[in-house]
Amino acid sequence: MSSSPHDYWTGRCYLSATSPDARRWAEDADEAVTVVVVLAESEDAMRELLLQRLQEEGLELRRLEAVRTLLQRFRKEGMSQTLLDLADTTSPRSPVALGEMLPILLTPVAPTGELSPPAPPVHYDDIAWPGLFTPTSAPLWAVIDGVNCRDVMERLGSAEVQSACLYATTDSATRAIAPWLVRLEPDSEIRQWLESLPQDQHWGILLQSHATLKQLRSHLRKFTLLWTPANDQAPVYFRFYDPRVALDMAQALEQWKLAAFMAPLEALIVGLSPLVNVPDAANLSDPPHFAATPQEVQGRLLRLTLNESGTERDRDTLSPGRSFAIDQPEFARFGSLQKTRAQRKLARELTEPYSMTPLEEILAAVEAADSLGQRYGMTSGKQVATLVKCVLEFGQDFLHDYQDAKGILNHPSKLPWQKRKLIEEWIPRGRIRRDFLKQQAQTRVIHGAWIESP
Repeated sequence: MSSSPHDYWTGRCYLSATSPDARRWAEDADEAVTVVVVLAESEDAMRELLLQRLQEEGLELRRLEAVRTLLQRFRKEGMSQTLLDLADTTSPRSPVALGEMLPILLTPVAPTGELSPPAPPVHYDDIAWPGLFTPTSAPLWAVIDGVNCRDVMERLGSAEVQSACLYATTDSATRAIAPWLVRLEPDSEIRQWLESLPQDQHWGILLQSHATLKQLRSHLRKFTLLWTPANDQAPVYFRFYDPRVALDMAQALEQWKLAAFMAPLEALIVGLSPLVNVPDAANLSDPPHFAATPQEVQGRLLRLTLNESGTERDRDTLSPGRSFAIDQPEFARFGSLQKTRAQRKLARELTEPYSMTPLEEILAAVEAADSLGQRYGMTSGKQVATLVKCVLEFGQDFLHDYQDAKGILNHPSKLPWQKRKLIEEWIPRGRIRRDFLKQQAQTRVIHGAWIESP
């Protein structure tokens, strides 16, 4: 960043173009939204510099929201790499940095009047790979996650397939971890390779669509960024191509938004694994349990299609554009589903060290520890795992019986990571006390029986 004594100011801008040539966004929309970072000595100076820059670009400022310094923003909401990158591009000679401009497209108005209960928006069916290549099936595509499948670029580079990166960047390091859209033929090496990958690797998703590569890429790119209620300054990356997220999406999104995502798709297919949230609406005869082995579900796919009666109108008329956003109820549903997956993952990891403990008891301990973590600010995975050990070994009411442990969690000057460290150091002492109390209880029982015997 610059060493100027001026502050970095940020805000969220709603813009319109004064002419079609000035439009810096792809879709045919009148307005767009972006974040801005301005190097300025005051908020008034920031607004003046921003208006000057927009005028030079042929853009008009319709509204400016959430104006504050970067420091104020970071203190309240945490660091943002997007804003840091924008700040790095500013200088006293070029004080204004504009982020990516995302078009604002109109959202539908909910119909009024009495309506009959809608049909479930999604139909699920259990399927295997051979069932995806019937004579009447739409062409099959894959979106491969470069994060969970690190050799995707190498594989695609040596294969003769239609493929495209969903990110526009030319940086090789970023492309290596980006999502890749690939056309799959029944006898292709890429198809055979993907089928052989462990499904708990969560390498990506499958799509059935008659759209072209260019059309699909253009459509899917609209969903790689997501605005959430947690941050009104910048969107986050939306990993819809992770099968765990894809299934959560089908349960969390409003029906019309899911229809917008599925607009060019005949079906979305995910590989089942122990850690995906299979909805009850799927009605699978043998849904995978979170404690199942990967081998038990390998080769099983779950296909999602839209019920046409409930979504056909939306699919024909809606497109959320690059300004894809979720509201607070959707955000809460995503959070609840993610929490369920995190709890099951932790319970699964604890089945080995606590192999003699029933699985249901382990899961109950995880849920109890999660509540404790919320109460005492210990919410990271490692912190909750430490609390789970306490619940499993000393009981759900261990803070009542072990006041020294309660004192650690209530310590006013200790940070959560320090509390975890102290609790880990306390656990061996807690075991000694537990065993001593247990031995005392047994002695009292034996002594009482000896006194009362004839």
